[in-house]
Amino acid sequence: MEPQPQSAVSHPRIDGIERFNTHLPAAPILVVIPTYNERENIEGILQAMNLPDVKCDAIVVDDGSPDGTAEAVRQASAASPRRVLLMRRKGKFGLGVAYLDAHRWILENAPEYQYIVQMDADFSHDPRMIPLLVREAEAYGAAVGSRYVTGGAAPDWDRRRLLLSSAANFYLRSVLRLFFPSYPVRDNTSGFMVWRRDVLQAVLRHPIFGDGYSFLTSLKLVAYRVGYPPREVPIILRDRRLGVSKLNKHIMFEAFKMPWRLGWTFRRLPSAPGTAATVEDDAAAHDNSIEMWDRYYASEDETGVFAKFVHWGRETYFGDLFARRVIALGGPASSYLELGVGTAQSLARLQRRTGARCVGIEKTPRAYELGKAYATNCEMVLGDGMAMPFPDASFDVVYSLGLLEHFEPEEQARLLHEQARVAKKAVLVEVPAAMSQMPVIFWFNRNMLGKRGVWADEELFSSRRFKKKYPGLPFEYFYDWASGCMTCWFVLKPEDIQKYVPRG
Repeated sequence: MEPQPQSAVSHPRIDGIERFNTHLPAAPILVVIPTYNERENIEGILQAMNLPDVKCDAIVVDDGSPDGTAEAVRQASAASPRRVLLMRRKGKFGLGVAYLDAHRWILENAPEYQYIVQMDADFSHDPRMIPLLVREAEAYGAAVGSRYVTGGAAPDWDRRRLLLSSAANFYLRSVLRLFFPSYPVRDNTSGFMVWRRDVLQAVLRHPIFGDGYSFLTSLKLVAYRVGYPPREVPIILRDRRLGVSKLNKHIMFEAFKMPWRLGWTFRRLPSAPGTAATVEDDAAAHDNSIEMWDRYYASEDETGVFAKFVHWGRETYFGDLFARRVIALGGPASSYLELGVGTAQSLARLQRRTGARCVGIEKTPRAYELGKAYATNCEMVLGDGMAMPFPDASFDVVYSLGLLEHFEPEEQARLLHEQARVAKKAVLVEVPAAMSQMPVIFWFNRNMLGKRGVWADEELFSSRRFKKKYPGLPFEYFYDWASGCMTCWFVLKPEDIQKYVPRG
């Protein structure tokens, strides 16, 4: 055993660091195990970490356990084929502070570890899942073992406990999505996580609130906001084998309040450049692929009463409403082009009202087929709006409805320039005005209609932000409440786009 020099102890809560088996080479993975009265479990969990296909060291963060957990760590380390560290703290400060103390010490004093694992000592987290979580963290920056994605479960729990946990996570995610509509994490209270070192450094540059469940939620939300939404990996969560749970009413009440505090605090924290969060359960980065949108439009095949009602409303009311807006804003025109035409209700209504040539371009095969079925008097083109198969100045008015927000800033610029190229008179851009009500609409769209989509740019949705994004660009705009939610319409001239919008 080698006592850690006091100069390496970075916080007065830490009484000391003990290192064992330092003659062995360091593994690239370090598992952080917080403990308080876990003597019955700690030896077994350290032995279970001796995995055949991955090498990992362990640091036990003990809060002065009166049952002798620290001494059990010293004894168990003698038989371990890996390095073991023991961080002794001066009292019981809680789970969240235990992880923060350990993470900060590792980042300051242990550069040999590239992946940091968070894991409980009570065998509720299976060490055999560490290799899979590490692989996901290597690719995506952060990974979390999740009960609430396909393949995840908690089979040892009774119905009451499962209902409480499911309701709590539904509540946490719903509140956070009021502030951040594309927040993807379903299992916010999971403590089984793996961090890539650079991502953990980025997360800890920001304040992490709370203890227990609220701390774990805070970590995930900050990771999402700095551009690394945790990748959820299905796990089977087991009940603790021995010992007593540390859950109490204070932790539960704090978890109830925390999402509101997190949402308000981090609402202005910018995401990392070039990254975006999806609402797909199995995606941890921007997915604007044809396959994703095909899944999105698959819900149009639903035959339930509610789905039929929504489709009827969109076809009879919203489609006609948007068609009238296009006519009013674009002025007299003999030809229209809609980008990202989707199911084409608006395009069909536009053609009926004007009798003009109406063309829709759609890159998703499923939506393209639906559009052809709905808009029989319109021309439908299967193609990419970034490189349209039309000559310059082919259409009087080119417009898009709820399209631009699905692209990142560089892609938005390319899309605007391509619209300007084929437009003669005007380019119309309609986007949702996020602010307060759009997260609710977004949640409704996902949870009630079963749709999956992606917002790549949540900073687009207002005239002020649009001006900031494209300084000098002249445009007319107005806000519209008639469609049941607030939307922004931007009226642009093709020559102004070409002059003021930087090419992506």
